[in-house]
Amino acid sequence: MTDWYSVLQVSRQASEGEIKSAYRKMAKKYHPDAHPGDKNCEARFKEITEAYTILSDAKKRRKYDEELSGQSPKEPYKKPKDRNRTDEGTGKVDFEDLSKNFESFFGFNPRTKEIVNEKKLNPNRNTGNPLDTTKLFEAFMGNMKR
Repeated sequence: MTDWYSVLQVSRQASEGEIKSAYRKMAKKYHPDAHPGDKNCEARFKEITEAYTILSDAKKRRKYDEELSGQSPKEPYKKPKDRNRTDEGTGKVDFEDLSKNFESFFGFNPRTKEIVNEKKLNPNRNTGNPLDTTKLFEAFMGNMKR
């Protein structure tokens, strides 16, 4: 396991400001633009950036500290494939029983068309569609019959 604190040359008790300062100093020193074509500097810059990414985020740092001290028997920290999207904060969907999720949201079972929650919808018996959006569509398009 990589010791991100030693990569940034800060102590484990370093404040956010100290971490940010150390990152800026080292990033400037090893930035690829300052050393064009030097693969070692480029690799070092990536390592420094990875260390800062983990240590500057409070949740990631807390998790890393737990793993580093051996308190958490979880898998080691893995870098997300897409930095803009992580599993944190995304809803968990039960694909095994998707119809239950559908029923709880729309109020009817999509397979049997059975209404399971009258409050969720007002079935239109003329169209056979338990989720009639005609009025919504007409209001949106401005074709509301008066």
